[in-house]
Amino acid sequence: MPNPPTINGMNSAAHALRYWERKQDVVANNLANVSTDGFKAQHVFGKLIDGMSPLAQATSDLSTGTLHDTGNPNDLAIRGDGFLVVKGENGERYTRGGSFHIDDKKQLVDADGLPLLGEKGPIKLADGPFSIGKDGEVTQSGSVVDKLRMESAPKGTELEREGNSLWVPPATRSVMKPETRDLRQGVLEESNVNSITSMIDMVAIQRSFSAVQKSIQELDKSNQTITTDIARPL
Repeated sequence: MPNPPTINGMNSAAHALRYWERKQDVVANNLANVSTDGFKAQHVFGKLIDGMSPLAQATSDLSTGTLHDTGNPNDLAIRGDGFLVVKGENGERYTRGGSFHIDDKKQLVDADGLPLLGEKGPIKLADGPFSIGKDGEVTQSGSVVDKLRMESAPKGTELEREGNSLWVPPATRSVMKPETRDLRQGVLEESNVNSITSMIDMVAIQRSFSAVQKSIQELDKSNQTITTDIARPL
């Protein structure tokens, strides 16, 4: 049988500090984006290394935020599961929607100018009103322009985030069936960050961080006593 890992107080405390630092960064980012439409909160959990030291890992909360009507036909939101697809500089990316606009190429793009993709490519519109159905079908002047691509990720998949509103699609991608889609036009999805819970978490993190710092100080005093007093030759 392999020998059990040696427990070292200073190493354990250092791992704990890194864990609480990472958790503080995530909670602070959540709070900074409490008013960002479509933002998804992250939560940190500790994964034990060798059964002893916690390694901070973050997971995204993809639950739907509160939806509110805007009356702006360029605003899109998804109720329930699923993602829209935009064309980014480094390939296709997932988005939960947000405030889009029509650029000088007559394409429907997001706030960063990334084109929203349909089954035929970027959505291109003529002048005048248009409508988008809950299944993503885009119509204008009585004709179907295209149908927005909507995809979902396999259950349990942790998507890689890119910025505050995009995700890198997983290796295994799944097109949503029309009957499972629930896209809303003229609606925005608010951040799903709970500001009160996040503030409570921030206070708890700061207290835990201070407690670990105090333990390091006590360990340092103990080491000093061992090296300067107990180990002093008679």
